[in-house]
Amino acid sequence: MRHVLLALLLVPGVFFAKAPEPPPGMLSIPGGSYKPLYAKETKARSVESFFIDVTQVTNAQFLDFVTKHPKWRRSQVKAKQADKNYLSHWAGDLDLGDAKLRDAPVVHVSWFAAKAYCESMGKRMPTQDEWEFVARADATRLDASSDQAFLRQLLEWYSKPASSALEDVHSAAKNIHGLRGLHGLVWEWVHDFNSTMVVGDSRGDGSLERKLFCGAGSLLAADVSNYAAFMRYAFRSSLKGDYCVGSLGFRGAKSVKEAPAAPATPQFTTIYDLPGEWRTQDDQPLKLDQLRGKTRIITMGFTACKFACPRIIDDMKRIERELGADADKVGLVFFSFDTATDKPAKMKATLTEHQLAPSRWTFAISNDEIIRQLAVALNFKFQSVEGFFAHSNLIAVLDAEGNIVHREEALGADIGPTVDAVRNLLAKR
Repeated sequence: MRHVLLALLLVPGVFFAKAPEPPPGMLSIPGGSYKPLYAKETKARSVESFFIDVTQVTNAQFLDFVTKHPKWRRSQVKAKQADKNYLSHWAGDLDLGDAKLRDAPVVHVSWFAAKAYCESMGKRMPTQDEWEFVARADATRLDASSDQAFLRQLLEWYSKPASSALEDVHSAAKNIHGLRGLHGLVWEWVHDFNSTMVVGDSRGDGSLERKLFCGAGSLLAADVSNYAAFMRYAFRSSLKGDYCVGSLGFRGAKSVKEAPAAPATPQFTTIYDLPGEWRTQDDQPLKLDQLRGKTRIITMGFTACKFACPRIIDDMKRIERELGADADKVGLVFFSFDTATDKPAKMKATLTEHQLAPSRWTFAISNDEIIRQLAVALNFKFQSVEGFFAHSNLIAVLDAEGNIVHREEALGADIGPTVDAVRNLLAKR
């Protein structure tokens, strides 16, 4: 332990302070900084001190969770929270089937289920920054990310096919922090997995599917030699919140600083079942449930956006005009994820700037946790890169109960299919 503390004192970018006492089964990680993979001219990102589980959550631990929380059992979990592979390696709802699974990492769990488990333990999943910060370490160094031998070892691990017989989490390789199995056992969920938007070839000349992302040019890899890290980011980029993968598990984390309790991860059928309060451009409270009863056209973005979001608003205005008199029967909603800038007054100014009808249009903002939950439910990605947001594009048509009946993800697309989807809903009412 003395060697670890000495190493922390000597490593640039690590802000050493006396480590607080971690909860049982967790380690205390002093804060510091690191350079992430995904931006060519990236600046170092700060990571505050946090606690993290020594090992991944095991099947036995998750079995205890679903025993106490029946709604997360395989036969009872809702389809929106987990796909058909959820806990498919178990023999039954409360039967692992093989005693060897008890201490192996639980896999075939969705982001929603992993989040619910962590909340039940008074924890959360680690953020991507937290996970990458500690994942740079090998057995003797806090940062081995530039060591080619270490990177080759990671690639060897990642290239192995997923095994149905996973190791005991306590036997997995340990790094200098004392964390086991960060590499070489299974991939791991992170809380903000949908902030990862690495696409195309990170070693190329910037060829990207630009219709998918605003600001996508900033998402190229910073370190072309660290292909192992690129594989992790690319894997996260491919995930959806309900995915249950046989090579994907998770571990818990906890902030050292006390944070407000996050709302419990809900079981939901549509986004209108999601909890939490939003604020509108008129600074009025709004719960998603209040949007029921009317056909809605929705998007997510931020009002300071200079590229994609104005075009999305223009596309929605074109749809509104095409609907003619029927537009009065429809609500249009812009959910912002820019908690630093998009206060009610700013959103109201945007509504005025774009000459949007307040009787039809609603702008809304909430806290980071509520926004993240909605974004995952909508399969929407957004990421802060060098003080600017990159994000996917979305215009979705929702029925009166909040079911998505149509979605468009390309800017300037033919509005015909979207208009048809709206009119089909209106014809049924």
